[in-house]
Amino acid sequence: MKNPQTEADSRQIFEALTHGCAGDDDTAWSLLDPIVRRSNQAMYATFCALAEAASFDALQNQRPGEHFGIVVENIDTGEAGSIDAFPPGIRFASQFITARANRDEDTADALYMALYRDSPDDLGVGLRALYDMAVVSLRAYVERKRKAEGR
Repeated sequence: MKNPQTEADSRQIFEALTHGCAGDDDTAWSLLDPIVRRSNQAMYATFCALAEAASFDALQNQRPGEHFGIVVENIDTGEAGSIDAFPPGIRFASQFITARANRDEDTADALYMALYRDSPDDLGVGLRALYDMAVVSLRAYVERKRKAEGR
């Protein structure tokens, strides 16, 4: 049985990402805000949807048996960096996307609950990082598709 609220939220999240890809963050946030404020479950579902959007493009070219991962690079040196150097909200977003993309629901849930329980002030930072990563990934996907179609 379909849940009308879930369907409405899904459409609204997709619309928010569309606005984000177009550079209209204010409208995107006005669409996301009421969803994440409604309940912990709605917030978690939004986090999951954004993580799926952030990893969508990379997963399209993934071969069977491969795992999704995010490469961390030190922007000052260009050398390999450590996710441990990230602030909690951004570290969470990177780890959460990785867990969701690898279909590791137990880890994704544990990451969310740890942030929610231990660092609730960082939930907003995590949400923003997930949103930003999704928008960047979707913009790259759209641009690549446009180039492939000669537009």
